[in-house]
Amino acid sequence: MDTIQVARLCALGGLGEPTEQPQAVSGGLLHRMWKITTSRGRFAVKELHAEIMRKPGIQDAYRLSEQIAAALAAEGIPAVAALPDKQGDVLYSLDQLSLLVYPWVDGVTLPVSSIDPERARQMGIILARIHALHLDISSFEPLEWGHFNDEDWDALTFQASELELPWTYRVRSALPHLLQWTRNYEQAGLSLGQRVVVSHRDLDQKNVLWQDATTPWLIDWEAAGLINPTMELMSVALYWSGIVAGTPDETAFSAVLDDYVEAGGVIEDAGQDAVYGFMGTWLGWLLFNMRRSLGESVVSVEEQELGIRETLSTLAILQALETHGATWAALVDARR
Repeated sequence: MDTIQVARLCALGGLGEPTEQPQAVSGGLLHRMWKITTSRGRFAVKELHAEIMRKPGIQDAYRLSEQIAAALAAEGIPAVAALPDKQGDVLYSLDQLSLLVYPWVDGVTLPVSSIDPERARQMGIILARIHALHLDISSFEPLEWGHFNDEDWDALTFQASELELPWTYRVRSALPHLLQWTRNYEQAGLSLGQRVVVSHRDLDQKNVLWQDATTPWLIDWEAAGLINPTMELMSVALYWSGIVAGTPDETAFSAVLDDYVEAGGVIEDAGQDAVYGFMGTWLGWLLFNMRRSLGESVVSVEEQELGIRETLSTLAILQALETHGATWAALVDARR
């Protein structure tokens, strides 16, 4: 964003007059972030990925996700929701850019390697509060359990071999596992899809800003929507116990579960189904990054290289979920 665009953005949203140059903010795997300072305060601006914004229905999806964030914030959940423009629309269009504007929150996100049982407990409590609200879902489309085509895995690994991408052999050799994980995920969906709530759906370390050790703010609501509560509990427990960095810490994992239940959360579904459901999330991310590393829907070489790195790390997470999933499922089942 340049200074002229910032001035126009401020006029659209009634944000005041810019007083400083826009500052690029690091972080995020898909979008660009900016910090702008005006006569009315400081704001975070999310510049949405141009290729993603070409998908059919994506604009309404972003509006709905911010509607969810605003509804939860109104109920006392520490959610940072987008600020609407003067016409009441949270999605700003400026030149060829699609933008979301948020109040600036001073804070830090924790690295995925940070294991802190006390903060994990807070995540369990917040998640229980969100699930207990039972926001009206009548306006939502029924939850569609994602489907992965066997042919996609085969075709993408074949294309990767022609380009000699670094992940080719590892993913190709894991192809039988990918097909089995897909079956497990789809089978689990028959049960998990029967119970859904409105929630964040991506509540990992990168999406929580900490003003201090006891003041979290939930950000990046773009994935918000319907989800099975036990599946989301499993995902949050695994994230906050370190699944992305390596083998999860059982103390932190149990801290999420215990405080979720103590705060009123109810576990109704089987832990193993929740593991399989969570694996489906990672299968989707793997597929996206395989495509990205092949040059699909990217705007830079850096983005393509990120896709390569994410493909390798995502496969490792899926393998860990297969190896240790039964252990984590048993911990969830013990609290049903």
